[in-house]
Amino acid sequence: MKLNPSFKEEVFRAMGEHALRMCYQCGKCSSFCPVFSLYPTRFNPRRIIEMVNIGAEDVLQKDEIWRCTTCYECTENCPQGLNFVELIVFLRTKAYEKGFAPKTPVQELELVRKEGFSVPLSPRAKRWLESNTLIKAGGK
Repeated sequence: MKLNPSFKEEVFRAMGEHALRMCYQCGKCSSFCPVFSLYPTRFNPRRIIEMVNIGAEDVLQKDEIWRCTTCYECTENCPQGLNFVELIVFLRTKAYEKGFAPKTPVQELELVRKEGFSVPLSPRAKRWLESNTLIKAGGK
């Protein structure tokens, strides 16, 4: 595990150093997390916070940061008020910028941006949408 103090400082500036340093590893974030309860070896909010607090930049390359469902259970139950979802969004953004984002979510986001759907529409579905669009019918 490679530690990078500048990565740690970047996250602290974005999140607020106080919030991350206040984490005393009580585990409430993990104990309330629905993903952790199903896959404790594959997703652990507490471990992600610890990695950030020590400056482990390789957290950006972990699939783990993409498993969070952003349900806010962790944030709602943190006695220190740490917004874990905000941290996850920051880490995902950094991972994407550095080219570490998994291909499937990026492809799905591009499809949503381009087509409005996360799965490519079949020609039949496209024809149906075009013929049944309220906009095309003048809103009637």
